[in-house]
Amino acid sequence: MSPVNTPSLHRLSKAVAEDGIPIAYADLGQGEPLVLLHGVTESGEAWHEAGYVEPLLKRGWRLILIDCRGHGHSGKPHDPSSYSGRRRAADVAAVLDHAGIRRAALMGHSMGGMVALATAAYHPDRVNALIVNGAHPFAEDLAPLRAAFKDDFEAWLAFLTQLVPDLSPNSCRRIRANDLAAIQASLAGDRPDFSAALATLDIPVLAISGLLDPRWAYVRKFAELAKGEFLPLADKNHVTAFLDAGAIVPAVDGFLRRVGARTMERS
Repeated sequence: MSPVNTPSLHRLSKAVAEDGIPIAYADLGQGEPLVLLHGVTESGEAWHEAGYVEPLLKRGWRLILIDCRGHGHSGKPHDPSSYSGRRRAADVAAVLDHAGIRRAALMGHSMGGMVALATAAYHPDRVNALIVNGAHPFAEDLAPLRAAFKDDFEAWLAFLTQLVPDLSPNSCRRIRANDLAAIQASLAGDRPDFSAALATLDIPVLAISGLLDPRWAYVRKFAELAKGEFLPLADKNHVTAFLDAGAIVPAVDGFLRRVGARTMERS
């Protein structure tokens, strides 16, 4: 979700998940792989609009931009059981297999951060480092989100424009183009607490949150639990913390380079 107006379109590949759902992704650049996982109602294009892709490519990262199931050009099942953490984690593993990647760093915002966390929990052998923005592994009631998608996408857009008054026309277009039944299915269950599964993993963690995001204390708590790093973003909310690529890109690049020797030893 970005105020930038010009979309960047790239050729997509498609992996097939374990339950037969096609998972679309873009594979850009060369170097060590970094998987990018977007938030709810968005797609991989959000990373382009927000200004992550070009600077990360210039820093020498190979970027894997996944359209999470239920979104973008990926399959959109209407069965809530299709959106379990295990299923979503298996999607990432399927994309890595399809792209010929054994291990990768993962970076996700909001829902995408939850997918990244689930992948680390279910497939720790595929994850070199974990970066989450506005996401944590503790229990969360999704009833407010379910209410926002009860009838259409307009209540959700109204909420977003309170956080980002200049939300881009392209973001609005992508949001309205979603399959409502698929989004509703993806939010049908509350998020369970799976922090215990992540507490003992030997995976470097960078947890990011805007300090105006109601989740920020839980994000910091996760960083402490994982013995990782916490990056607070002053005066940023859940959405503007994602849009602050100017601060996040160098922080992520520096973090991945600091933990690089450690992760390469395990590759």
